[in-house]
Amino acid sequence: MKSLLLDANILLRFITGEPAAQAKDVADLFLAAEAGKLRLEVLPMVLAEAVFVLTGFYDQPRSKVAEVLSHLISCPGFYSGEQDRMLQSLKLFGAGKLDFVDCYLAAASIQDGRSLVTFDRDLAKLHGISAGPPRHWLK
Repeated sequence: MKSLLLDANILLRFITGEPAAQAKDVADLFLAAEAGKLRLEVLPMVLAEAVFVLTGFYDQPRSKVAEVLSHLISCPGFYSGEQDRMLQSLKLFGAGKLDFVDCYLAAASIQDGRSLVTFDRDLAKLHGISAGPPRHWLK
């Protein structure tokens, strides 16, 4: 089965429906993937770009962006070696105030059981992660 990497603009065309002709082409591609004719892969950086554009340029609420993107990357035909991490990142993003990259770091910390070096106090307060500034780890 052919595996294709998706650019953020493909996700954005599908979600926004703009421009209509491109959105239709993307919908056809997604239907082919759903039918098992090909596999579509979304990389974490692409997901981050889509989050940034949808919340910034399109001014969509965080919770809606998290919900729509979570649903989309969970559809049949979509694949990512980091799907669980991306879904957890979107869940944290939709429920909080941290930016998506911080949510991704938190998800990685939680899933991998690794500590996080950060000066971001809000990130360090997230339940389930061990985080602190550099001096904390030099003790």
